Amino acid sequence: MTFTRNKKAIRKYFMDLEFVGTVNAEVFNDPFWLVDGDGIPLPFPTPEKGLDHLVNKYLQQVLPSYGFCSYFDGISYTPIHLKDGVAVEVDEKYIQHFISFAFRLMPFGNEILDNMSHVAGRFYGKRVLDTLRPVVDLDPLKDSRSTAYRFYSNGVVCVKADSVVFKKYSDIPSDSFVWADKINFRKFDPLLVENFNKEEFLSGEIGVGHEFYKWCVNLCKSRNDDGEWVFDNKKFRSLASGFGYLLHQYWNEYKCVILVDENLQEGEANGRTGKSVVLMDALSHALSTVVVDAGEIKKGKDNKFMFHFVEPSTQYISLDDSREDFEFSALFSKITGPLQAQKKYGGFHQFSKDEKPKMGLSTNHAVIGDGSSYTDRQHIVEVGEFYRWHKMEKLQDPSKFHGGWLFDDEWSDRNWQEFDSFCVNSLRYYLSYGLVGGKPSDNYQLKKLIQTVGSNELVDTLHRFLKENEDKTVYSKAVDGMSSDELSRCMLEYVEEHCPDENLSKKQLTINLRQVALHFGFYLNGGRKDRKQVRFGPLNVGVNSYLISRSMFSSSSDTTVSNPIKKVLAVVENDPVDKLEKAVKEDTPKLLEKPSRPVASTSKSMSDEEAYAYFEELASSD
Repeated sequence: MTFTRNKKAIRKYFMDLEFVGTVNAEVFNDPFWLVDGDGIPLPFPTPEKGLDHLVNKYLQQVLPSYGFCSYFDGISYTPIHLKDGVAVEVDEKYIQHFISFAFRLMPFGNEILDNMSHVAGRFYGKRVLDTLRPVVDLDPLKDSRSTAYRFYSNGVVCVKADSVVFKKYSDIPSDSFVWADKINFRKFDPLLVENFNKEEFLSGEIGVGHEFYKWCVNLCKSRNDDGEWVFDNKKFRSLASGFGYLLHQYWNEYKCVILVDENLQEGEANGRTGKSVVLMDALSHALSTVVVDAGEIKKGKDNKFMFHFVEPSTQYISLDDSREDFEFSALFSKITGPLQAQKKYGGFHQFSKDEKPKMGLSTNHAVIGDGSSYTDRQHIVEVGEFYRWHKMEKLQDPSKFHGGWLFDDEWSDRNWQEFDSFCVNSLRYYLSYGLVGGKPSDNYQLKKLIQTVGSNELVDTLHRFLKENEDKTVYSKAVDGMSSDELSRCMLEYVEEHCPDENLSKKQLTINLRQVALHFGFYLNGGRKDRKQVRFGPLNVGVNSYLISRSMFSSSSDTTVSNPIKKVLAVVENDPVDKLEKAVKEDTPKLLEKPSRPVASTSKSMSDEEAYAYFEELASSD
């Protein structure tokens, strides 16, 4: 789905009657056609008898007087229609339609058009585009690192961190112009942004009107234990700065803004919280927008045509309603590098790293994936369920809170002006402070873990397993030859006992155990990825073992902790070692030799007495 600027409004701007009438008078007083003594147009001559002269005058004087020229961007020429600092790309059909409109407002215009129609190829053909006069030292006005521009029908808003300046298009620098498809054809009210007050903007209490502002405030409310809806200023800062970041057409930070439900429910996609009103509806009225069905971007699927509808004029891509298996890694290179919008039926548009559209994602699920590659590309805003709760519990539509529906046909000019003022204020806030917050909350991280592991019950079970066996060695599964104590520390059997409905492989359980350990601050074998094997029984059966701890092991050891006593005793059962550490003083003789025989080779665990004897033997040997 594509939201583009109003073509009718663009045509209306360039077909302004006052402008056309002024140029018509100039053209009529110095006609390129032949007239008789009474000023009535004569039939056009043949090419052999002077037609070329008429055509040349039309191309060299008439078209330029209406503003038709060729813009050179340093690589290629683009035919444009330029009027008072505003330009639109044109083709031969556009020129024909404009000339037909203009000449019909001129005396004898229909007769002139009839004469031109007999040799239409000379006046309207594609070759005419190649004859348009080039303009040099002219570039489009666009955002920079510290400046953002918003374009409206009555002028340009120049936004900086410390100022907002409004000017007419005729007052922009003479070496600049504005693309018409970047203009919001609404009138902007400069008085609404004249005195920006950060504290007032962040307060959540702007006052009467400003319906979209109130919508964003309500998204940042949560229900407390007393049933009251409480505004969260920190959430609003994150939302407002994220909205300003998407409006800013410059890549200061390479992020995707993600709006996700605060109250994620396992196995459910409730939605209806109002995220899409921000990331799709609002921004489609502020930027040239393409909406992509994020539900189609998933692991194992060919996603190369996901940006099929993106055009060179696109300013923003709204990724709407992703699923649980959304493949965020498919966006990695699109966010931080160039973007290629490949077409399903051939061809593509190539955007540079800094010229591509920005992206926002709405989702009812946590975005799966861990590591800096994920977190560095995400600005997460968790929204409350104010609107969903009132819809489901009180049967109150959002329209009840805003006197109607946002961005509706019945929205007044004042509603639109207040919305545009919110856009400018969000931009100013972003340019002042950058992206604020945007980090996942503890609640979001937990919901993400549950979604990754598969169920809340399994997360709780693995968490209990870690807590019950802190500073102990655990095993991936039970094997013959284990003692009863060792059998109680076997992960697979523990999960089968407490989660009988789970049907996971030992490998997947180990992956889940690491994920749960990472979330709750545990380390398996000191955080090292390599696994340790322990062998049991007369058949010497091997099984993976993991020492669970709250601290990282030293880089010089394999599965031992940094304490020198533990370097000797980590291979012994953990409980005796813990007792031993408390009894040994700091001046203990050198005990750094590695045990000559691994305890793991025995078929049973050591008793406390055996552990002490073993320690004394090592300590006395030199």
